[in-house]
Amino acid sequence: MIKVLFLLYALGSYVSGFLALLALAGFLLNLGPWRIDTGSPGDELAAIAANSLLLAGYFVLHSIMARPGFKRRWTRLVPPALERSTYVLIAGLTLLLLLATWTPLPVSLWQVESEAARAAIYALHGLGWVIMVAATFHINHFEFFGLRQVWRHLQSLPATEVPFSARFLYGLARHPISLGWMIVFWASPDMSLGHLLIAVIATGYILAITPVEEADLERQVGPIYRDYRARVPAFLPRLRRGNRRRIRQGESLVDCPDR
Repeated sequence: MIKVLFLLYALGSYVSGFLALLALAGFLLNLGPWRIDTGSPGDELAAIAANSLLLAGYFVLHSIMARPGFKRRWTRLVPPALERSTYVLIAGLTLLLLLATWTPLPVSLWQVESEAARAAIYALHGLGWVIMVAATFHINHFEFFGLRQVWRHLQSLPATEVPFSARFLYGLARHPISLGWMIVFWASPDMSLGHLLIAVIATGYILAITPVEEADLERQVGPIYRDYRARVPAFLPRLRRGNRRRIRQGESLVDCPDR
């Protein structure tokens, strides 16, 4: 019965995380119940300060919970099989809280008028989401969202790490999920002050936390990851033929998922 409850908890966490991402997509596009530019705007400086604190708090929590040292301590309280599901649940709920408490800053900074250009920008925005979702399947989607760990626990199988080859999107860039996030935040035909604030802070967070995460990976994986890091760019793919050949020859390189 406890194992079944674990599975239900993991499924609930997965759904909550998925709904939070849908809410964020609507938020950035000014659709759905929470919209980035809809609502009663307050004093601009106060709103910038409040929203910046919200974003900083979200990203700091996100980063702390992803650190190996925190996870070692956290799993003294939370069953190891539920560690990732709990992370997904907390990330989803705190994201919804951020969207619900956001103070609009609807001051328009730029607005693309051409219908063709707007369509192209929306297509790029959609591509960002596609890259993120596709990348999770390259590193085991169900492990990434905590379902595989609980399923193995339900079957009384030992917990195992899921290595993956440096191929597909991870053969082109080391952090395709982060690349997708940056595309999603910046690809907007209507850029308001509030939208720019999110884009700048989120991009700054990604650029600041990536070296920390890669240091963790280098300690975990060792020389293999250093070689992978030397040959594959962090965000923007290099599509030269020689680079693709080297990636194919190094398909045994092991990487770990973006948090």
